[in-house]
Amino acid sequence: MVTDTEIRARIDELERLITESRNTYYNRQPTVTDEIYDAWVDELSELDTINRVVVAVGSPVVSEWAKVRHDSSMGSLNKVNAMEEMTDWVNTYAPGETLLVTEKLDGISLHARYVDGRFTQGLTRGDGAVGEDITVNVAKMKGVPERLPKRVTCDLRGEIMLLKSDLASKFNGDYANTRNAASGISKRYDGRGCEHLTVFFYKVSRGPEFATEEEQFKFLTSMGLRTPSWMLSGMWMGVKTPHDIWVDYQQSKRDQLDYDIDGLVVRVNDLPKQFALGERDLRPIGAVAFKFAPVTRETMLRGITWQTGGTGRITPVAQFDPVNLLGAMVSNASLYNAKYIRDLKLDIGSRILVARANDVIPRVVAVVRGTNTIAVAPAACPSCGGLTMQDGEYLVCTNHIRCPAQLVGRLAQWIKGLEILEWGDVLLEKLVASKLVVSVPDLYQLTEGKLAELDRMGPKLAAKLLANLHAKKTLPLEVLLGSLSIPNVAVSTVKAVIDAGYDDLSKIQSVTLGNLSKVAGLGPVKARSLNNWLVDNRSTLEALQAVGVTPQERTKGKFTGLSFCFTGEMQNKRGDLEAMVKSLGGEVKSSVTKKLSYLVLADTTTTKAASAQKYGVKCLSEDDFLKLVTD
Repeated sequence: MVTDTEIRARIDELERLITESRNTYYNRQPTVTDEIYDAWVDELSELDTINRVVVAVGSPVVSEWAKVRHDSSMGSLNKVNAMEEMTDWVNTYAPGETLLVTEKLDGISLHARYVDGRFTQGLTRGDGAVGEDITVNVAKMKGVPERLPKRVTCDLRGEIMLLKSDLASKFNGDYANTRNAASGISKRYDGRGCEHLTVFFYKVSRGPEFATEEEQFKFLTSMGLRTPSWMLSGMWMGVKTPHDIWVDYQQSKRDQLDYDIDGLVVRVNDLPKQFALGERDLRPIGAVAFKFAPVTRETMLRGITWQTGGTGRITPVAQFDPVNLLGAMVSNASLYNAKYIRDLKLDIGSRILVARANDVIPRVVAVVRGTNTIAVAPAACPSCGGLTMQDGEYLVCTNHIRCPAQLVGRLAQWIKGLEILEWGDVLLEKLVASKLVVSVPDLYQLTEGKLAELDRMGPKLAAKLLANLHAKKTLPLEVLLGSLSIPNVAVSTVKAVIDAGYDDLSKIQSVTLGNLSKVAGLGPVKARSLNNWLVDNRSTLEALQAVGVTPQERTKGKFTGLSFCFTGEMQNKRGDLEAMVKSLGGEVKSSVTKKLSYLVLADTTTTKAASAQKYGVKCLSEDDFLKLVTD
């Protein structure tokens, strides 16, 4: 029988694997196949249905654009990849229901706001919770009228696209594909090229209410907004089923479009029934993405390079003769790990099949004709020259302290833990390469002058970056320790230690390994990792304290042990309400889980309200919350 401790350990391991894979997917190169990644997500979903890692989307935004927290999270859809899975979804969740099928646009997610019919704001999705305010750029895009024909106030969800014809005529090969182009152009600080982007809308997230998806799409059209093509469907004779529509697009219709799509979206047309189905992993059950099968091309493998990531894992990358995959010329693809190379029996000179996973990330899927040899992993780290070793499926660098790539990883983990969105990997790589920073405490020794000397920096941005960094010197103890890249130790691990009574830094530093191992949810591996790190890195903590980084005392009050989530527009500023919770010892959460104490909301019809009802979480109005504060 599997114990609770073993389950918790597996959950922690899956959280780490998925988070690492997601970060490399969005920021560098993927380290595992989609099949492996999806298997991890599925397993974690079964162990912890609403785990924060499962429901996370995208990646943190790193740019100079102003950051705005979404009123409601911009999530993603669950997906099916085969005809049988589509049939199972219909039979399970929508038997006999009318369905609405739309094209799944392959662009950049957008949240647009209209007030009294006038366009007022455009936000990117970002990581789903925090997006970038690119209103000035969105206002230039095709499909975003300055005024709607009616004085309606509404929030819309859409997709920023670059049409294939505009890519060919306006940008002349500057971008590999339309999605990359849309992403880059939409965030240009000078706004150049945004007039060639087109926005399609597909959802009213707040505003007029509709009985069906069909009504919603007709409303969008009546407002002069462009939508993806859609049609009603069902699983009965005389009507095109989602399967029929999928085949039409897969075989010919997709290639005839002037924009890129990577599948279909199938929704229960009846909106009350769709909402009543609730959510799984904080994704709606009543709508699903029906993904297209990948397109593959044969080519010749010409080389393999090895790249060291922030955790010390060394990832092989294939170079091959360029092939055209869905309009993009591709010549590189991740090989994930040394085991993947061995399993494929892959070496330079092999004839290979290349596909674009999810129509975005290139990958080598098979060897057509091999060389009877297998590429050998390097004995030295390509970043620092240190010795390498095999760790399960992965090749890793053993030079943990002095490896530049791993130093960048530790710095990035620290910045991410502190939620300082303006610092990115490119800047951290420059700081490491220039030897201005060799440890986390060194970040606080940087001066505006030194920072401004870096390429594409300047004094104004340098001052802003340092101000944001120094504004977060007082940190919750779990954030301070949990962001220092301690092996096997995350913020939740440290929080468990604190909850066990070791609630200040001196207590944690002096606790014995035996007592650490007794903390619920830790186990011997995590306890040993934390204990060893504290012994070996006392100087790091002393250096952080010397530059003013200190643990924040835990506030205790009437809300101690309680958690609150806020959603919708409030009379008071969201930040002020959250500050009230923290001042009384409570925690603020960004999503609804079964462990949440209260959901404070302005609208009882939102998906968060439905989730709260599902999990038995008590809902409060803003006035109810304020009474709870003052009583």
